Amino acid sequence: MIAPAQPTQRPPPGVSSRALLLPFPPPGNVAAQSRVIPGEGFLLGRGEVVFDRAFDDPAMAARHAEIRLKGSAATLRDLGSPGGTRVNGSTVHETQALEEGDVLRLGDTVLVYTSLERAPAAWEERPAAVPELTGVSPSIEAVRRSVEAVAHHQRTVVVAGETGTGKEIVAHLLHRQSGRSGPFVAVNCGGFSEGLLASELFGHVRGAFTGAIADQPGLFRAARGGTLLLDEVGEIPLALQPTLLRVLETWEVRPVGSTRDVPVDVRVVAASNRELVELVQRGRFRADLYARLAQWVIRLPPLRLRREDIPALCRALLAELDPTGRALSADLEEALLVHPWPLNVRGLSNVLSVAAIANPLGQPIGLCPEVRSALEDNRFEAAAAAPAGPTEPAVDLGQANLEALLQRFHGRVAELARHAGVSRPKLYRLLWAAGLDPARFRGD
Repeated sequence: MIAPAQPTQRPPPGVSSRALLLPFPPPGNVAAQSRVIPGEGFLLGRGEVVFDRAFDDPAMAARHAEIRLKGSAATLRDLGSPGGTRVNGSTVHETQALEEGDVLRLGDTVLVYTSLERAPAAWEERPAAVPELTGVSPSIEAVRRSVEAVAHHQRTVVVAGETGTGKEIVAHLLHRQSGRSGPFVAVNCGGFSEGLLASELFGHVRGAFTGAIADQPGLFRAARGGTLLLDEVGEIPLALQPTLLRVLETWEVRPVGSTRDVPVDVRVVAASNRELVELVQRGRFRADLYARLAQWVIRLPPLRLRREDIPALCRALLAELDPTGRALSADLEEALLVHPWPLNVRGLSNVLSVAAIANPLGQPIGLCPEVRSALEDNRFEAAAAAPAGPTEPAVDLGQANLEALLQRFHGRVAELARHAGVSRPKLYRLLWAAGLDPARFRGD
């Protein structure tokens, strides 16, 4: 028999444990709550104490489901609850193995199965000055540590990450923590032709070209004593890259049309949503320039790989978007947790903005038609923002083909995931978004 779970003590620092996360606790509890799954497992149901209070969810059965551990693996079994149990948006009809990041839904209660590195900071939601660095996941903690480690060193830094992960935010943090007194200056390198970018970065003298009616210092000199962010650095034309490399080696710029070099004092941060090493291998980016820029590399994790941070991000974003402090419906909580977030935190902010506007004041923020549409738009907008390269599985997992694949594999998600070369949680999220329940394709 599974004993009612009592709030557990913290595991020793550095010990990895299987845990349940209550991402959106009841009103009055600000931060998400975690509980390590004990050896005897958990009984989940109305009135059971798993977190700091008993579940008080009228839609949850008294004996709704159970989680059992076998070695390092956990399984979930629905106990015949009237409303059923869902994992990643699909109903569980039998015992199911859990994988890290799985989203569980029991009645109107949403949980996340996770495995966290049990450093002390991982048990309390850390406040952050900016939403993009909110959270307690190991990956976002690693970003904070990386920023702190390099901030006071005069090294050029590459900040890599997908669109919407907060690369410019990290550059701002590096500037603030560096102690440099000069300004923070940013330029998008993809927005200029070769000649205009050279003038923008290095400046020009009067008469250097048609329209150059006065001397211009350029951004390297405008950021004197501060930080210059070269955003989308992978878009710099090949012909201009040797000039940039020389500037980074000598810390002198030669304005367009001039014969005199001018010393500069600036800390350079380069950001890219494309993998620069791949661009080097394809001959699109100079290897020596990459080596000079990447004296320190900070990689920002995509939101889909730090799903346990979504609740804290929601709270931080909604504090600005909806100061009335309304709660989210269980349907919306589940949708936010299972969405793939191709636009990352930027996409999450867009969807929450729509949700705050579309739901009338005085009512919980729910999964209304406008929010469903925003989630779909967020999925499609990513096609233009996605970095180049083979990021999709070889098997077509579009909505039209998913149903045929479910019929072929008789609703067996694990086999279909292996065939498609994707993780089971990702496949469940795709099925949820397409409105397909694998149980419909299984035999009796």
